[in-house]
Amino acid sequence: MLEIGNLEVVYNKVVLVLRGVSLRVEDGQAVALLGSNGAGKTTLLRAVTGLLSIHDGEITKGAVEWNGERLEGLAPTEIVRRGVAQVMERRRIFPDLTVEENLLAGAYQRRDGEVRADVEAQLERFPVLAGRRSSAAGYLSGGEQQMLAIARALMARPKLLLLDEPSLGLAPKLVEEVAGVIGSVNAEGVAVLLVEQNAAMALDVADHGYVLETGRVVHDGTAEELREDRDVKDFYLGLGAEGRKSFREVKHYHRRKRWLS
Repeated sequence: MLEIGNLEVVYNKVVLVLRGVSLRVEDGQAVALLGSNGAGKTTLLRAVTGLLSIHDGEITKGAVEWNGERLEGLAPTEIVRRGVAQVMERRRIFPDLTVEENLLAGAYQRRDGEVRADVEAQLERFPVLAGRRSSAAGYLSGGEQQMLAIARALMARPKLLLLDEPSLGLAPKLVEEVAGVIGSVNAEGVAVLLVEQNAAMALDVADHGYVLETGRVVHDGTAEELREDRDVKDFYLGLGAEGRKSFREVKHYHRRKRWLS
């Protein structure tokens, strides 16, 4: 479905952020994109959704294809119409609108007669929102706002859902709930590209994963392979190699240990 090939992105004409990134998300697949702050994860999502230009970014090389169609140059609204929806970092709900109005905003491009039915379906999916449907969204807790942001994106009936750090700032129990929701959405046939620093959560949800560092993919594999990979365990799952500042440092650390032994 989604294929990104040798993608380069520059901000303000001079700052190279993505350096030849390639990845795929197959039909119905859940893919995790791991990386620390500044790795280029959010930039990659902006390249898919057409939001680079408002941040003074541009694609200077490579391609973003969705079902064989090039997305570069399309307006964000056109990309949503083609079946791609995003849940942005830090939720970005409309705080002065009610829960129900936020959901309706997620379907603003739809012209079918099933929007109201989908509102009820999302409130059934997220019972915690059902009792707050007439409340201003700004009064919801962080976890409730995250649920609302996901529900709002699903109102567009996407075929691909992009999620940018959905666990950010949430308590461990809420992280588990969000992971469960993402898993159930994926089980319904919606492909998922999940950007996360919480590698344990992301790899529990995903089928495949990529590790992004300083704008490059430095590792990829099935979720099971990444969970068992020593470098990933050490740097992203916090199981060793304390004090290493990057994934590459961890890999070098292990290579040096093998050489010395």
